[in-house]
Amino acid sequence: MPDYLITWIHLIAAMTLMGGLVYSQFVLNPAAQQDKSDQNSKEVVRLAGRRFRTIAWVCLITLILTGSYQMLNEGGSARIETTWGVVLMLKIFLFVIAFGLILIHDFIIDPYAPSSKKNTNPSFPAPSTRANNLQKAIILMTLAVLLVASYLTTI
Repeated sequence: MPDYLITWIHLIAAMTLMGGLVYSQFVLNPAAQQDKSDQNSKEVVRLAGRRFRTIAWVCLITLILTGSYQMLNEGGSARIETTWGVVLMLKIFLFVIAFGLILIHDFIIDPYAPSSKKNTNPSFPAPSTRANNLQKAIILMTLAVLLVASYLTTI
C-alpha cells in the first residue's frame, strides 16, 4: 500500500475521532442538558454515545496500526535519536494518555450504560459529571497530540 494512502487513512481516523468527541461534548451533551426532565433527549445521547464508541475504537485501532507503520517506515533508529524522534516520543506519550482516558471513560465510568440506580453519595460526583469532565480531558489530550503532530511536520 502506498505511503500516502496510509497517511490519508491515519488523518481520516484522527479527524473522525476528534470530530466525534467535539460534537458529542459541545453539541449533543448541552442539547440533552437543556431540559433535565426530558428522558428522550438523554436516551438519544446515550444511544449516540454507544454508536460512536464503536466508531471511536475503530479509529483508535486504525491510528495505532497506521501510526506504527509510518514510524517503522520513517527511517529507523537514526531518525529516532534526533529532535524529530524526541517530538515523536512526546506525541506517542500523549496518545497513550488519551488512549488510557478513553479506556477509563468507556469501560469504567461507562456513561452510555442504562442508568439503573441513583447516586446516593452527594459528595461523590454523578457518573454523568465524571464522564463529562473525562470527555473534556480526552479532547484536551487529543488536541495536544494534534499540536505535537503538526509541529512534527515542521522538523
